[in-house]
Amino acid sequence: MKRWLGVALLVLAPVLAAGSFLKSREFKSLEPAARRAIVLVAKSREARPRLARYPGWSAGAEEDDGAVWHVWFEREDEWLGEAYVDLDTKEVHDVYLPVDPTPAERARILPQLRRLVARDAEVQALLEDPADWEEEIEYDKWDDVWYVRYWRGEDAVGVRIARDEGRWRVEEVFDPLAFDAEQERRRARNRAVRIAYASERVGELLEPYDGWKVYAEPDAEGRWTVSFATPEKTILTALVDLAGARVLAVETP
Repeated sequence: MKRWLGVALLVLAPVLAAGSFLKSREFKSLEPAARRAIVLVAKSREARPRLARYPGWSAGAEEDDGAVWHVWFEREDEWLGEAYVDLDTKEVHDVYLPVDPTPAERARILPQLRRLVARDAEVQALLEDPADWEEEIEYDKWDDVWYVRYWRGEDAVGVRIARDEGRWRVEEVFDPLAFDAEQERRRARNRAVRIAYASERVGELLEPYDGWKVYAEPDAEGRWTVSFATPEKTILTALVDLAGARVLAVETP
């Protein structure tokens, strides 16, 4: 049985910690439309409080479709997120700027998550007495989900809590010891591709091409090799440090 809980995860300071970039030479060197797109997104209600969590951010922008521009944000080669803005209507949409909860936010939400999990019939049946189990709670900002895991000796119970229309719900009860490695690999691949594609250098090299595809493989050191190719040739290969969320190198044939 799934239980619902309305929780406001983010109480974000309404400050824009970005004056330095908007006054920088890098920003002023951009074409007027790109500057306008960045300012509209950066000062939007959705993006402004999230960017305040990342002092020292920088941004880039490119035309996506007519008056719609794609804006992305980085900090020291760490990909932070992206958004789109219509320069004609000034409408900002598809804002994706994940942030981790502050210690105060985490302290406020954890008791509510525990109550949500405790009311789930499946979890109750598996745990019987939660006091007999060790507990671990973590937040995945990229997927906007919470994981609550319980451990007792060789036994384990995992709970995935996802947001649906602003409300948190128990989405899945699973065995952490039988974690789907393929699902984790797919998630890591998608993030590596996003980080590579957001790189300014990668964007420049891809600009002349249409119909390219992307391929990605991990190495033994936790890095990913991301290649962009057309049917005729490989356009470029980027080496991505997933832990640091940055592109280490970009090579062309």
